Amino acid sequence: MTDDVPPPPPGGGATPPPTPPPPPPPPPPPPATGAQLAAPAGYVGYSGSPMASMQLKRVGAVSKAAMILVGVAGGFALLTALLNFPLVDDAESFLAGETSSDDFARAMAPYGVVTLVQAVATLASVVLVMIWMYRLAANLKALHRNNRWGPGWAIGGWFLPPLLYIIPFLMFRELWKASDPDVPIGGEWKSRPVSWIVTAWFVVYGPVSIVVQIVSASSGFNMGGTERDLAQQVVDARDTAALAGVVGAIAAVLFVLMARQLTERHRRLIGEG
Repeated sequence: MTDDVPPPPPGGGATPPPTPPPPPPPPPPPPATGAQLAAPAGYVGYSGSPMASMQLKRVGAVSKAAMILVGVAGGFALLTALLNFPLVDDAESFLAGETSSDDFARAMAPYGVVTLVQAVATLASVVLVMIWMYRLAANLKALHRNNRWGPGWAIGGWFLPPLLYIIPFLMFRELWKASDPDVPIGGEWKSRPVSWIVTAWFVVYGPVSIVVQIVSASSGFNMGGTERDLAQQVVDARDTAALAGVVGAIAAVLFVLMARQLTERHRRLIGEG
């Protein structure tokens, strides 16, 4: 008797192997040359600049504005010196009776306008210089470069006669040293050298200006009295008035040079772009 055995599958006696999986997809192509890779939204990269991690104040814009106004004031100071020479001739002609008081008044008008503009520009520049110095000192304090002349002296130092000629100079020396970008944070900065421009500005702004003011006061030039008195004052102060204008212009140039260099080194220190 034959056993009932199922017939073998067609094509052979073994089960066929399973079908292999499909190959993985190819990687994405590289970005095109020059393509800009954007950071994910909300990503903030690390920056070693102190300005990125501390509440430091920018000094570039206010410094530029202060330098412009100081330059304007210095330019008008030089203009007063140039206008002084023809004004002296007009004053002498008036005193000699060759011209009338109206002629002298017309000759005096441009000098008065230039003097007024110089005074306004000087006052505005002083305000901006105070703000600039305050920000410098405040930034250095935030960087733990504590110094003797803190931010408050940036304002008060200009209102203490006769110390207003000394304190700003001492403060600028300290600001220059403490703003040295080559000294690391926490490093020794007090022994750093100070540029000659700081001392040069002080000599012209301080001792030289004081001497000129004393000589001008002794000449009695006060823009007051009658027209004949004023004409006589112009004649008597011909040399000191011209000298004062030249000294003011030189002091302005030296200050702009000093402010520019000091601002550049301070911006490098705090990482202001």
